[in-house]
Amino acid sequence: MNALNITVSDKLYLKNPDETELGRKILSKSIELLNTLGYEQFTFKKVGAAIESTEASIYRYFQNKHQLLAYLINWYWGWLEIKMANEFILLNTPEHKLEKAIELLVLPMEQDDRIPHINENQLQNIVVSEYPKIYLTKDVDQENQEGYFLGYKRICDTLSKIAYQINPDFEHPHSLFATVIEAAQSQQFFVEHLPRLSDAKQGPRDIVSFLTQMTLKTIQ
Repeated sequence: MNALNITVSDKLYLKNPDETELGRKILSKSIELLNTLGYEQFTFKKVGAAIESTEASIYRYFQNKHQLLAYLINWYWGWLEIKMANEFILLNTPEHKLEKAIELLVLPMEQDDRIPHINENQLQNIVVSEYPKIYLTKDVDQENQEGYFLGYKRICDTLSKIAYQINPDFEHPHSLFATVIEAAQSQQFFVEHLPRLSDAKQGPRDIVSFLTQMTLKTIQ
């Protein structure tokens, strides 16, 4: 974990779960249960039972399930940021970097064996289905000050720099990429649950094609 330099704000936990075996078990089982049960049916009691520990032990790491969800999603954005940086090294043009970034936002993730307690594919599913729930709250302003959304903002910053490489005069990079990232998640959700809201008949590749074309035309 430290070698990958994935950073999550210390406001998103009471005790760093990556530093203990129990903490890593909590993360692993929470991802599995959030993916299968959904946020509404997910409880610390169920996590405790699944890892043969107590509900109270989980509260030593996270004050509630909202904070845990925010932690996991910020971890995902940090991991995705590193994936993008590694992929960009191999690409020569900002247009190719943009398309690769959108692919990483949309296409199914492969398991990263360096981090065995995190199932990135399941975590990606959680981001698609649950991400808006961490900011559509009355506490969003306070949580913003505490760094709940830093991972998301860093991804937007990374993509905004690519936009400037394509068109230095483009005036709305952060607005554009906040929209693109939201669309990358919502279109995946729509394909599976509300198909009349998407034209991606051939699956994720259609979403990548749509978002890439839309983004490039807007920037240029």
